[in-house]
Amino acid sequence: MGKPVKIIIWSSPRTCSTALLKCMSSLPNTKVFDELYSIAFLLGPDRLNQTSIEEETPYNEPTQDPIHTDKGYAFPSSICTYNWIKETLQQDYPDKEIIISKEIVYCLNHRYDSLPEGYHHVFLLRHPSKVFPSWKKLTYEVLTAIPEFPSQVPASLDEFVFDHQPPHLLPPGKSFQEGYELYQYVKENQLDSNPVIIDADDLVQNPAAIMSALCTKLGIPYSDSLLTWKKGTDVVETWTVGTTFKKIIQYAPSYENFRNSTGFHKTELTKQATTSPKESKITMDIERCVQFSMPFYQKMYEQRLQISNT
Repeated sequence: MGKPVKIIIWSSPRTCSTALLKCMSSLPNTKVFDELYSIAFLLGPDRLNQTSIEEETPYNEPTQDPIHTDKGYAFPSSICTYNWIKETLQQDYPDKEIIISKEIVYCLNHRYDSLPEGYHHVFLLRHPSKVFPSWKKLTYEVLTAIPEFPSQVPASLDEFVFDHQPPHLLPPGKSFQEGYELYQYVKENQLDSNPVIIDADDLVQNPAAIMSALCTKLGIPYSDSLLTWKKGTDVVETWTVGTTFKKIIQYAPSYENFRNSTGFHKTELTKQATTSPKESKITMDIERCVQFSMPFYQKMYEQRLQISNT
């Protein structure tokens, strides 16, 4: 068996990236990583906010090095440095045909020296006006529910001004600038001369065509079986994922649609946004985030993977 095809999916929060990872997890003989850089950025020894945090209790103690294990591994944040991530992703995994890592783009924190070599890079977009209301709500839920994130949180979501949050919660480039800069870096430094950009709306509206074209670009097999999956979070047990993020995926209200999903649906992006009229209105903080992000989104959107109608 030759070396595996290696893929990194870069996204902003709330872009259906976890659903895309769930979809691609069913590819044969595949090893999956989920948001390693997010743990390093938020909770690991190299975290941006160096306030002391409460250490998690691992879900399972590994019987072997988690880099090499075939089974899923919920790792504690204490081991997740940027160097550990690079070493983990650069392993050859000769018994695997495909390696996939889904990452939140701003959590790389411009640590380009920690990028692994030999990967195809995929950038997943979503319109900023759809990202930020949902991202704000998710951030508020996490801050109020997860003890590992120390913060003073207002009593209600209405009082939570998103663009006044510290940079470990909302980066200076609102994730869209960081995504554009990484896209340029990957191309200019020949990490991937032809990275692929896909838009979440395109994916949800026409999953068969987008996934087929994406798989062709990446040199991996496509079948319609990728478009459906089992309800629940059983697949997460096969992923290498941080302990805290595993809890969020399994229990946070903002991941309820992910847990209940069985495939890509045209209503998924609407459901992922906040549901009540009061929550879904575009407040001034969200409007400021959208206006800042639109130029970067538009530059990448123009270069997205498009499906010919002919």
